[in-house]
Amino acid sequence: MKSLENPIVVTGGAGFIGSNIVRRLNEQGEENIVIVDRLGTGEKWKNLVSRQYVDYLDKDDFIDLVRTGRFPKARCIFHMGACSATTEKDADYLMSNNFHYTRTLCEWALETGARFITASSGATYGDGSQGYSDDDAIT
Repeated sequence: MKSLENPIVVTGGAGFIGSNIVRRLNEQGEENIVIVDRLGTGEKWKNLVSRQYVDYLDKDDFIDLVRTGRFPKARCIFHMGACSATTEKDADYLMSNNFHYTRTLCEWALETGARFITASSGATYGDGSQGYSDDDAIT
């Protein structure tokens, strides 16, 4: 791994949303970015062609570095790397990828003082006819 100092980490960074976060960071002059994803055999790698970043890591390699304390402190983590497919049937995969992976990153961010930003397009359902609110008091 390259020598990194206080990078911004973007998980799911080769996907549509993640790569556009990287694009916006680049527009703001930021290039000290580590992109984390799993490219596989698809074509999402093309989303990275015009992006500027210091390193790319496979998601399994990255989480291993985090768990073993070998990844340097990050200043911010944009976690967009969850599976948002509502048709995914493998509950073990969803627990591992969406719950445990996210929890590990969140705990790491809390321990190291990194800002942790996460969102999932799979978290919102419905047609909006009843509106949307993040107010916990609404039942």
